Amino acid sequence: MLRRSAILVSALLASACASAPPLPPDKPAPPPPVEASPARVDPLAGLDVDAAETLAAWKAPGMAIAVVRGDEAGGHVVLARGYGTRELGGTAPVDAHTRFPVASLTKTFTAAAVGKLVEDGKLGWDDPIKRHFPGFCVKDPHVGATLSIRDALAHRSGLEESADLLWLGTGFDRGEVIRRLCEVGQEAPLRAKFSYSNVLYTVAGELAARASGQTWEELVTSRLLDPAGMRESGFGAPAPGGENRASPHAERDGVLARIAPRDVTNIGPAAGLVTSAHDLARWLLLLLGRGTIEGKRVLAPEVVDALFTPTTMVGLRPWQKELYPESHFLAQGMGFMLQDYRGRLVAWGTGGIDGYSCSMALLPEEKLGIVVLTNVPFTGLPEGMVFRLVDAHLGAPPKDWSGKRLALSLASRARGAAARKERESKRETTSFPVPMEKFGGVYASPRFGDAVIEPRDGGLGLRFAKAARATLEPFRPGALLARFEDADLGTSLVTFTVDARGVVTSFSLEDHGAFTRVTR
Repeated sequence: MLRRSAILVSALLASACASAPPLPPDKPAPPPPVEASPARVDPLAGLDVDAAETLAAWKAPGMAIAVVRGDEAGGHVVLARGYGTRELGGTAPVDAHTRFPVASLTKTFTAAAVGKLVEDGKLGWDDPIKRHFPGFCVKDPHVGATLSIRDALAHRSGLEESADLLWLGTGFDRGEVIRRLCEVGQEAPLRAKFSYSNVLYTVAGELAARASGQTWEELVTSRLLDPAGMRESGFGAPAPGGENRASPHAERDGVLARIAPRDVTNIGPAAGLVTSAHDLARWLLLLLGRGTIEGKRVLAPEVVDALFTPTTMVGLRPWQKELYPESHFLAQGMGFMLQDYRGRLVAWGTGGIDGYSCSMALLPEEKLGIVVLTNVPFTGLPEGMVFRLVDAHLGAPPKDWSGKRLALSLASRARGAAARKERESKRETTSFPVPMEKFGGVYASPRFGDAVIEPRDGGLGLRFAKAARATLEPFRPGALLARFEDADLGTSLVTFTVDARGVVTSFSLEDHGAFTRVTR
């Protein structure tokens, strides 16, 4: 029965196939309907409004922005524009030609200047510094003998951060700052960790100057600024270029006010460049062009590649991971930080010095460069604006970069104010713990030289190096509080020892270290 049913089914199928009409010839399937591409949003749309709102939110006077597109085939400036004013309460506008000190963005030029001498065969990235600068030393003789140019430019020396106290407020010139590095020890072994150092960039700049037979300023001008057509750029304080310069501002007792500019000539190769958005747009085009601008070769492509090569792992801190969830690493090249962001390499840097902050970023795969300059010391402002523009060019969802960075900045400032208040609250006495005359005299520090404690305005004053000045206040038994005239140095606890006669024989000034009496 089963066999008969199978035969019947097969016969029915064969009959159906035999009686079916022939199939028409194959025809190509119709094309799918064409969907209209979404209109490309102008990445600069709304920028003028955002810039004004950002300045208002941060209570900042002014800002300059430049955006460029470029590669080895050429490039162009998309935007170079100023916003706000050069001074709080003033009317003179910031424009693309307004000069700002750019602090640590100077390091990109120092690294590139060293690269020019590598091109010339006068230096090698991995040459020990001591080979070209015999007088160079640090406290650890092994580190002093082996520390390389690349180590200095990639911030992997392991030196104590307190090395920066050699230049800040001391009045030491560049040579003296470098000479006194001999007394700076290691916070970590050589090449073991990221250790930021302005002073070692100063060493690298002076080493390059010696190899070139020029000053560092002459070297950067003749080999980089002039060939790149950066005619609004120079060095020192006040800024060059007549009156079109931005004034510095900082918070004093919680209120933003104009302050005096700081002269950073003693660490010029780390922080001494003064320039404009117009000129930095040309620097961005040169870097995106792998050393070429307007058909003119200024740097070898291999030098630019070396600057953009990760050398020292930095890592993302928790707040950075939250701010940049699309990023997986943060590293240091030479002169540039290197970060992955939304699948692209970002080579960037940020600078901050008394009253100014700035940020610059390049995305080579996107042929995009951005720089933002401001006349307030809050680095979150320019960094936030840079990444707002990066996101806009990548077509990423909008993000309140200014709001997020402002919240972080305000929280940081609040923590600083709370720490200062807490220190003041721990004052236990208003009387000096030993008679004032027992403090007076000359003391010496291997790192900072002589220090003098002397009567001042009915109390005690401290002076050391060439320009550091502080008032000494009673604080608690066995300790005074040093209140520096330089606001950036703030206050420091002064602990001291006395001999059997009650005479102070030595004192320690927190990060500045120990001073020992040499006269009585």
